[in-house]
Amino acid sequence: MLALRARLTLGFPLLLLAVTIVGVPTMIFGSNGLPRHRRLRAQLSAQVEENHRLATELLRLRTEIEAFQRDPRARERAVREELGWVRRDEIIVEIPSRTQRTL
Repeated sequence: MLALRARLTLGFPLLLLAVTIVGVPTMIFGSNGLPRHRRLRAQLSAQVEENHRLATELLRLRTEIEAFQRDPRARERAVREELGWVRRDEIIVEIPSRTQRTL
């Protein structure tokens, strides 16, 4: 009984050490270890960058909305630029570009 107890006392830590030596590198370098951590960190960085871009775009759009609400000239400018509208008393003159001219 004493010999069995001595084997267990020495064997259990050795078994635990062997499992640790094999298991820890497998967990670190396996698909859910360090490679996944790197992928998630790159994904997080890309998401933070996208959030910053969207926050900047949101600020620009809010400024544009405020300008539309308080400035009639801003509304007119937007209609002219985006829809190509003109006033009744304006005359449109089209000048062909050099690539459209025929000899």
